[in-house]
Amino acid sequence: MSHLHETCSTCWVQLTLPRVVIVGGGFGGLAAARALRNTSVSVTLIDKRNYHLFRPMLYQVATGLLSADEISGPLRSIFSHQKNVDVLLDEVTGINSDQRIVHLTRGELQYEFLILASIQYDYFGHDEWRHFAPGLAGG
Repeated sequence: MSHLHETCSTCWVQLTLPRVVIVGGGFGGLAAARALRNTSVSVTLIDKRNYHLFRPMLYQVATGLLSADEISGPLRSIFSHQKNVDVLLDEVTGINSDQRIVHLTRGELQYEFLILASIQYDYFGHDEWRHFAPGLAGG
């Protein structure tokens, strides 16, 4: 019975804490969430994939030196010991900064603080280069 009480009080504390929404589960998103480890905030990490991929090592998988599971890990497992982080599998479709709302494919999420850590490639105004220089991330 005390476990139930502890769980309920944890949920209540998370509901009353300021919410930090992090968009992106790459290096930037992971670093931001880890930096908030011992703070009094509730963190929601949003990514359209349920895993973090260590892209610099992809060539080692392609050559057979490493297996795919050695360079990737489920986001929920990465943050399983960090109590103030929840991982949300969804895609951001828009942001209303005036109302502090992140629009998702399956709803919306309010925030007090927003960290945008998603992948964005800059072709310096030459989108025709995208065909010749694709990014590692893919769509």
